[in-house]
Amino acid sequence: MRFVFMADMQLGMYATFSGLNEAGVAAYAARDLRVWAVPPAEGFEWDARRYEEAVAVVNAMRPDLVMIGGDMIDDPNAEDQYDEFMRISQTVDDDIPVHWLPGNHDVAPDTVVPTPESVDTYRAAFGPDYYAVDHGPVRFICLNTPVIDHPEYVPDELTAQLEFLEAQLAEATARGLEPIIAGHHPLFLESADEPDSYWNLPNPQRKRILELAHGNGVRLILGAHWHRNRIAVDGDLEMVTTGPVGYPLGQDPSGLRVVEIRDGVLSHRYEPIGDGYGSHAREGG
Repeated sequence: MRFVFMADMQLGMYATFSGLNEAGVAAYAARDLRVWAVPPAEGFEWDARRYEEAVAVVNAMRPDLVMIGGDMIDDPNAEDQYDEFMRISQTVDDDIPVHWLPGNHDVAPDTVVPTPESVDTYRAAFGPDYYAVDHGPVRFICLNTPVIDHPEYVPDELTAQLEFLEAQLAEATARGLEPIIAGHHPLFLESADEPDSYWNLPNPQRKRILELAHGNGVRLILGAHWHRNRIAVDGDLEMVTTGPVGYPLGQDPSGLRVVEIRDGVLSHRYEPIGDGYGSHAREGG
């Protein structure tokens, strides 16, 4: 089977980072974030165009399913961004299943910390925020990683989600299904014991998820959030962080990830979209 994992369309992000001078660009570079000095822009045309290109790739490729890994819009309170995202999403061919996962920009009112109300709002718009779906030989276990990252206001949601993950992994193992975990935040970027940061999940939650994953033969966990590509390994497990459909924050271009399972062999590749890295500056907004 073959499926697509793509994330960080983040409609509106290009405009958010536009208008910076060279000093502003240098300040971001000091934080290991590569952005561009382009004229001020408004709206979300640049980001929407990348998402339209990604959908065109999906429709031509005809994968078994698509997983959208969160940060669909930049401003969780912007109805116009949401409406445009949904309009483009509806152009995915009807016979290609699409499954949603929340990012921090989708489910947290301040783009970081979810609340009971914001989780309910997400569920009303997109359906369950964590769930499992079987397709062919695979059980996809889709997580709400913003809740795992910041459970301060929703501790019961964290507890319920970790119990759900444990039960789903056990059932997948019992049924001989390949379990693949997907979420917006990567568990880690370089090593399983790396320090906590904005870009990974906190160590206590990370350790519990890794215990469950290793105990049930998980070979692949998919994440995004970093707006760059990174593949890290912990034993037999690959933690694959995928670059953005939208605005990159590093050397990797906009793109999406294609995952294939053939005769039990699991492989994946990153497919660039658009005209590649650096198009921000050439387009000038």
